[in-house]
Amino acid sequence: MEKTANDVKGRLMISEDVISAIAVNAVKDIEAVQEIRSQPRSVIDIISNKPAGQQVKVGYVDDVVEIGIKISVKSTAKATAVAEQVQEKVKSAVQEMTGLTVARVNVTVDDIVFDQ
Repeated sequence: MEKTANDVKGRLMISEDVISAIAVNAVKDIEAVQEIRSQPRSVIDIISNKPAGQQVKVGYVDDVVEIGIKISVKSTAKATAVAEQVQEKVKSAVQEMTGLTVARVNVTVDDIVFDQ
């Protein structure tokens, strides 16, 4: 991913791994999130030899980022409210730390964890 500035010669690159790490860190602060789940590997991931078990999927075109994240939610929380909170926190954190525009954060509630 490249981000360039008009008054600077050269290029600045922010890897997908960095964006993913920022997103994971932002979600850790949300108490109602039990776990960040692993994303399934696509054919492209297999061909490009990306490791299995990535927690966040990052896609981009130019300086616009799209993020996908799967979570499990505690049963005491409202799933839609938690998903919206994840969207807001991830978008804010990535934009603040990288200067990139986050077009969307797709959140999938993959599981609900009930207390034992």
